[in-house]
This record gives sequence, structure tokens and C-alpha cells, in this order.
Amino acid sequence: MRRTALVLSLLCSAGARAATNDLQLWRLGSPDAIRVCTLCNGTDDVSVAGDPSAQFRFARLTATLALAFAPAFGDQAQTTGQAGFELGGGVQVAFPKLAPQEWPSEGTLGTGSPPQALFLPTVALRKGLGGSVELGAAASWLYGSQTVALGGQVRWAPIEGLYGWPDIAIRAWATRLIGAQELNLTFGGADILVSKSFGVAGTMRLQPYAQYGMTLVDASSGTVDFSPGTESASDPSADDRSFHRIAFWENRYHRVVAGVRMVAGSLLFGLEGGVAFGTNPVQHDSLPGGVSTQYTRVWSASARLGTAF
Repeated sequence: MRRTALVLSLLCSAGARAATNDLQLWRLGSPDAIRVCTLCNGTDDVSVAGDPSAQFRFARLTATLALAFAPAFGDQAQTTGQAGFELGGGVQVAFPKLAPQEWPSEGTLGTGSPPQALFLPTVALRKGLGGSVELGAAASWLYGSQTVALGGQVRWAPIEGLYGWPDIAIRAWATRLIGAQELNLTFGGADILVSKSFGVAGTMRLQPYAQYGMTLVDASSGTVDFSPGTESASDPSADDRSFHRIAFWENRYHRVVAGVRMVAGSLLFGLEGGVAFGTNPVQHDSLPGGVSTQYTRVWSASARLGTAF
């Protein structure tokens, strides 16, 4: 019995252990002044000035995460139809360009080399409603972390199924990140897609497509302990602060994507590549010092295997 309890305890502690890509926001530094202590007996509190570059690093980190998790289109513009249903799984790969201090993870501790690629296994489904309208949902997981993104989308195809014409669809989507400690990250956008379907050897359809859209990112944080492991006896919250909000209507990124989908019977396989980029403010409220804007660009690729009913 004692051995069983020990095994269960070890398993639980292993499950709770942070993974390589789990983020530690305090390593970005505090954007505002805090008070820290050494002996922490209430007599040695020292004021530490805020680091204006910390908010810049927060803006770069959150923009990169949002653009990495932005859902691949992965489909032709034509909807599945009123009775149609499509289920697929695959992986998205994002290629971030971050400085070591801009990726404060359990694996890098904010000093080691950041990952050159982020892998995001994804499950997605589409359901037609008729009238050229379609709903979709997706769940993605950042490999090596406890971070998950849950999203939904609505699509309308004003032009579809016309002989000799390409299909055109408009999509609106929104995604919420969960599992990232102290980080509040919500993002969404709208895009337009153009595709054309070609028959191949009478048994397969080839469906190339291109997409342009905008991604809007809303980022903030909860209360962050910027000096973990030490607490002032006179004021335990003296080293607690939050990052400033970056409002979604000010935090906009262009997104361009091209891909191709191959359909044989009810089976489908798709490949997609794209880039997202933009220059935006590092926070919503006025910044007293430091860099006021940041530029982020993320290249991405995805592959998807699914079935249509």
C-alpha cells in the first residue's frame, strides 16, 4: 500500500512539472517599478526601477504566439454543404524569430537559444449549414507545453460551385489561449479565400487556394510575481505587477497564405504555407520611455489529413 502511494505521488508530481515550452513571464522583467528584498524581514526592501524593454519583450512574445496559433485555412473556399461534415488532424509549424530574452520558457530560462520551430498538433472540424454558410472549430496544442488554443470560425461563400469560376469565401474566426500561466491572450481575424478545383485522372481533385487576411491580437497578463522565492514581510505584494494591455484593435497583422488540397473519395490531404507580419504599439496606454512599437513576422507551414462525409 505504501509503495502504491509512493508511485501515485511520483506520477502526480511528474504531471504537474512544467514542460520545456511552458512560459515564465516574470523572466521578461517588470515594466513598472517593484520593491525586492534579500533578508525579507521587513527592513531591507529596495526599490527597483521598471524596465521599459520588458513591455517590448512581452509584445513580441504574445504576437509570436498568436501568429503561431492562428488557424490554418486548410480547405478550399467551397463549403461542405448543408449535409456536409469534415474532420481532420494535422500539425502546424511556426518559425519564430525571437531573441533569447523574448522566449522566457522553462527550457531556456530566458537566456538560452529560443526554439527555431514551434510544433502545434491540431484537430479541426467543419459543418455546413446550408445557404453557403459553414461553422468550424479547432483545438491546437503547443508541443512541449501545457498551452492549448481553442477556436471557432464562421465562413460564408458568396461564390461557389459556378462552372468555370473560382470559389470565393469570407471567414471570421476567434481563438483563446489557455494553460499559459498568468497570460491572457485572445486573438481573431477575418480573411478572404479564393480556390479552384481541378479533376486529375478522373479519381482525384486538386484544389489550390490563396488567402489574405488580418489577425488582431489582444494581450495582457494577470498579476506576476517578478521576484519568486522572496516575499517582503511588510508587503508581500511589493514585487507583484502586471504587463500592460495591448488592445486588439491596435495590434493588427497581415497574413498571406497559399496551399493545395488533394481529395480522393472521402479522404483529403492538404499542405499550406504562409507568413504573417505587422508593426504595432507595445501597449495600449502611453509609454513613458523605451521602444513604443515592435515588428513581428512569423513564417508558418501546415499539413492536414482528414475525411469528409
